[in-house]
Amino acid sequence: MRQSASARFAAVLMAVALCASLAAAEDMIAPLLLEGEEAEAEELALWELVERQRYVKAREDAETYLMEHPNSYVAHLVLGMAQHYGEANFPKALFHQMHSLDLFEASEGGQPAPSQPWRWHARVLVELTRVHGDLEHYDEQLAFMYRYNELYTPQLKAELAWPLMKKREFDKARLAAEEGLATGDPYQIERAKNALCAIEFEAGDDAKSYEVCAEAVEYGSSHFGSATAVDLGNYAEAARSVFRFDEAERLLMEASKSGLSWYGNPWLELADLYMRAGRFAEALSALKEVPRHRAARPAHVRDSDRNEARRSLAAFLLLMGRPDEALRITDKASVLPDRRSHNSRDPQQDRSIVALLDRRARLTLAEMTVERAAAKPFYLRWWAQGKALWLRFEAWMSARQVARFLDDEARLVGIFAIGTARSAVMPPWFLGELIGALGPGVVRAAIARVAKDDPRRGATAYYSAVLAEVSLAQRDYEEAVEHAEQALKGLQPGDGLLRQRVVAVLAKSLSDPRETTALYEEVLATDPGLFRRLGWALPVEAHSSDAEIDRALAKAVMRSPRFERSGNGLLIQVDGARICLFGRTGTSWGCSEAELEEDETSESYAQRVVDSFHEVIFSPRVDLSRIDINSLDGSNRVTRNPLDMLLAPP
Repeated sequence: MRQSASARFAAVLMAVALCASLAAAEDMIAPLLLEGEEAEAEELALWELVERQRYVKAREDAETYLMEHPNSYVAHLVLGMAQHYGEANFPKALFHQMHSLDLFEASEGGQPAPSQPWRWHARVLVELTRVHGDLEHYDEQLAFMYRYNELYTPQLKAELAWPLMKKREFDKARLAAEEGLATGDPYQIERAKNALCAIEFEAGDDAKSYEVCAEAVEYGSSHFGSATAVDLGNYAEAARSVFRFDEAERLLMEASKSGLSWYGNPWLELADLYMRAGRFAEALSALKEVPRHRAARPAHVRDSDRNEARRSLAAFLLLMGRPDEALRITDKASVLPDRRSHNSRDPQQDRSIVALLDRRARLTLAEMTVERAAAKPFYLRWWAQGKALWLRFEAWMSARQVARFLDDEARLVGIFAIGTARSAVMPPWFLGELIGALGPGVVRAAIARVAKDDPRRGATAYYSAVLAEVSLAQRDYEEAVEHAEQALKGLQPGDGLLRQRVVAVLAKSLSDPRETTALYEEVLATDPGLFRRLGWALPVEAHSSDAEIDRALAKAVMRSPRFERSGNGLLIQVDGARICLFGRTGTSWGCSEAELEEDETSESYAQRVVDSFHEVIFSPRVDLSRIDINSLDGSNRVTRNPLDMLLAPP
């Protein structure tokens, strides 16, 4: 039915009335301005985008608004926050925040009155403390904190503790934390307890750190329902410093289930703990979770521990007998350092560990280069020796980097204090590498210094382990045996890899070759790659059938740097182009697995058989064939979902 003109007119009037009523209703429910938040409507809209974390839209709209209103301190504040939290571009964020502060104070003065839009000034000061902190500008961060506290409440109390700790002003940092505790504010108390945990750890009081870290976890559980992943991770680190490995594992497992944390990665710490114990399969599982956890963080904290993850991954690949892939990781880590503002460790120590890993990876690759040429013609074996020589030169250059990073006496001595803040993240099983990089005399002197001042029960075993290797390097075999036996008495199962290294040192120091062989078999069971990493040879005797290829294989194997002839060693049996290694009691340590392919030459087949034998004997029993190393590094992951801003509600 067609409507009449009067009916259509009435409908239009109703529509107009409805629109007017909707507009009035919208005005009634619009959010009220906070005191001191006066600004233009467009500026308030920009701020709303930041509060909703729509950083891409906020950046685009703020840039557009500034083209017409270049003196808008609100737009510069918004643009700075978008650069900070959305783009992780800290220098640009700092530029816009400082410009916002200058514009505000030029317009309103440096001490705004209650009648002025003071809230924007307060927000700019807070943002300046945060961006200076992320840039590791601790003096500037503190200056803006003090300025904020002079003008506004509630004051930043516990927040002062962290930059003061980073400046090594521990007494002032403790005082700031105590003032935070005195406020009675649960959030201030939580931050203060977290800060005290880190302060005592950095100050070197490991027992006190363990105590206050436990208090921080207990407070979070009782007042907020659960402790944060950061507090649990800190407590786990304090537990490791006093050698409570089971407790550290429990805490890290709890942290991995407690939700996303901006700082610290429980999976990374679990991977290190598992590697330390020789639990390689569990370490691999933990490493798979590391990039997933990091990618879920906000942009401005995503790279806070990327290098730390690379260091752990390089160590794992080295343990797995993959030095070439480990080198790809150390190459990245050496030129792309972490942002360490929210980590309490000394970055120079971290860099020294990366350089040390790089050195050992190159030396291991040199060993493998010679191994892979064992069945090749003599001229290719000489070529392999030349390549190995170049790799050893590059390893020497990496050792020079280690020495440069540890050129400070306190840093050098402290790196041997395993578990403490001074030792950074040095894996205990890797301590002996410093002997080759720095020299046994330097290491002996450093151990003497650090052991004298270390009151922790259980620390002596670590110093004995290193001294055993120092004595071996200096050919004092009796002293090496004495130190190794002392270390083995004190080391816990949580230090399985270090224990096997000490067993290998003890074996090499003994005069009875049968005892040496028996101890080497113990190492083969847990960490077979150790012989390759140390550049040592297994004592063996080779038996083969009368077949020509078997005799050729036996000769090729004995040319490998992994084996040396001994009547009291292990047994290599070559039979039917299959190579097997047996212990003195008949234990089988593995056989080559290579079938002759169609149209394959005998030389090519022999090389594949020998390579397979090396792989089976000197690699841990962990299958990495289906693992994409880039996925463990996070290099093939999109760190931010490009559809986030498109799918977010308007």
